[in-house]
Amino acid sequence: MRCLLLTERFIWFEQNMSIKSKLQQLSFRTGVIVLLMCLPFYALSFVQVFFPVSTATKGILFTVFFGLAKTFQYTGVAILGKEGYKRVKDYLKRKRLTKSKAVEAVDEARPRCCPDLFTNPNILAGVRLVIFDFDGTLGDSQQLITDTMLATIEKLHLPKRTREECARTIGLPLKECFSSIIPMTDEKAEECAEVYSEIFNIKNVPGAVTIFPGVFETLDRLIAMGIRMSVASSRNRSSLVKLMTDLKLTNYISALVGADNVVNKKPAAEPVLLTLRCFNVEPHEALVVGDTEFDILMGRNAGTHTCGVTYGNGSRESLEAAGAEWIVC
Repeated sequence: MRCLLLTERFIWFEQNMSIKSKLQQLSFRTGVIVLLMCLPFYALSFVQVFFPVSTATKGILFTVFFGLAKTFQYTGVAILGKEGYKRVKDYLKRKRLTKSKAVEAVDEARPRCCPDLFTNPNILAGVRLVIFDFDGTLGDSQQLITDTMLATIEKLHLPKRTREECARTIGLPLKECFSSIIPMTDEKAEECAEVYSEIFNIKNVPGAVTIFPGVFETLDRLIAMGIRMSVASSRNRSSLVKLMTDLKLTNYISALVGADNVVNKKPAAEPVLLTLRCFNVEPHEALVVGDTEFDILMGRNAGTHTCGVTYGNGSRESLEAAGAEWIVC
């Protein structure tokens, strides 16, 4: 009797081993599909409690669904074998890791906000030269510029524009400030620039342009760190020279590039490239700081690091859209 029992167990074991070996002859892909089939049945075994059926029926459904889930799970594992199951686990692990890295890459691509240039040491790491925009970055000139633009539009009997529309053009070359908000010919834009300059010279009295709070402290700290500074602006150079003297910035700023010093103006790279050659500095050793998307695009086109400021004429959204690496906000 004992021998008979042992024989039956051996036959059962042999049959099971035969089934397992046959299952393992199936492809890896089949094993994965079968293994994944357990997921909907696991879900159904718990979701069925919400079905509008009797408690007894729910018990039967749970047993059926849970049993099918286990069947698919163990069958899938049997087809895959130890090595195949390990491959699935490694694949899922790699997928989670890839997703995590993708999230990190997106976070890295987003501009990082900071209260100033110094709180995060990464902003100025390896930087030898900071190239500032002037209007809206160092100097608060929005009132003067928009007043002059509105007076020019009125004098030339052009379609009226709001102060906000005029402010959004600050940072562009002078002719484009007008042509970007009012359809006109190149000749008319040239006339606008000439009239603007005439009115500007009258309105630009001492005190019309002031330095933003905290600017002198920032420049002092950059000097102490041995970082050199320059200005790249859409103003003409003569206007910049006068402002540097009037606002006592000559001890900080080593070079000026105005709109009349280059052929291709902001947002083209030429103002920055000219400055880099002047200082014998590589693009990755320079940081462009400005308040509008035109400044950020100028820096990016030249291959430098970029930092936007939100206290000037541009918005955080426009600076982010332009691809600023850092934003002082």
